[in-house]
Amino acid sequence: MKLGEKLKLLRKEKDLTLDKLAELSGVAKATLSRIENGVTAGNLNTHLKICEALQVNLGELYKGLESVDEKVVAFDEKSIKEAEVFNYDEKVSSIILSKQTGKKKMLPQLLIIEPDKGTPKEENAPGTDKFIYCLEGDVELTIADKKNILKRNCSVYFDASFPHAVKNIGSKTAKLITVVSPVAL
Repeated sequence: MKLGEKLKLLRKEKDLTLDKLAELSGVAKATLSRIENGVTAGNLNTHLKICEALQVNLGELYKGLESVDEKVVAFDEKSIKEAEVFNYDEKVSSIILSKQTGKKKMLPQLLIIEPDKGTPKEENAPGTDKFIYCLEGDVELTIADKKNILKRNCSVYFDASFPHAVKNIGSKTAKLITVVSPVAL
């Protein structure tokens, strides 16, 4: 359960309107509404005022909330070996560096491209952004008709609705971190 959901539940259990809770707590109605709707979390001082008005302790407000473990997805070497892999062909693959991508706001991937190979041209929906960071190798990134060279430790951020493709122009395997937002496969 999220903080806003919990606050709304406790408020309704006490049969209080947002106006009444605002009056009792000294917290603006707009702030309470934003917390309940997940727009903001507020701060500890705000939470203490709300708890006092609801006549509950802070532990009660926080009890049952999503844990950090549910929000953090960490990948190590073992996880990467077990991760979902998308193969463009036998020489170009993308390892998805997250789980439950449909619930995420961005899609991080490790793109591995063998020499003289590349991704096919792709276009994402309007409003899609892409970030690429070159970990190893030399690649040519074509966005629309413009060619960009990315070497180790170089990056680019662009509107992914333009046609784009990546080609390894070096003699070694290229490894790139790509991040797409919103999630698009």
